[in-house]
Amino acid sequence: MRLFVAVEVPEGIREKMGRIEKELPSEGLKKVDTGNMHITLKFLGEVEEGKMGEVREALAKVEFSPFRVRVLGVGVFPNETYVRVVWAGTESDGLGALAEKVEGALSGMFAREGRGFSGHITLARVHKKVDFKEFLDAHRAEEFGKFEVHRFLIMKSVLGKGGPEYSVAAEFPAAQEKNTL
Repeated sequence: MRLFVAVEVPEGIREKMGRIEKELPSEGLKKVDTGNMHITLKFLGEVEEGKMGEVREALAKVEFSPFRVRVLGVGVFPNETYVRVVWAGTESDGLGALAEKVEGALSGMFAREGRGFSGHITLARVHKKVDFKEFLDAHRAEEFGKFEVHRFLIMKSVLGKGGPEYSVAAEFPAAQEKNTL
């Protein structure tokens, strides 16, 4: 099964991003469905069913306190000349720290991400050259909202003709929430 570790983005923030996503060109890219918008902490790829218990056990040891995330602005990867991904940015001290803890918990099971963590929410994947200058200029400093992270998830991704379908395979609450369960 195809898995990734992620933080959910609240519906209200996803809706705001969905509104500006409509301004993107309709050709040359694949827009992310607002219901699928999330912050990836680590992509795991194809994982055998039998390895899922080991992954869950490792991630259950990750300790973190709730933290805030601000979703602000849009940008592109890798650069404005050669665009492959259009994203909304995140600002948070806790997000990078959580991604590093997830990476550490899974070291030895999965390859370390080569480029380091860059918190973002993918709005579209680009398949051919498209001019994004107007879109970027209009929304570079767009404020989408703030939210508090109280858990992270293992998400299962099933690829289909209409795009990927995501479902929660496991969830891991913040330390304070673990104590109240």
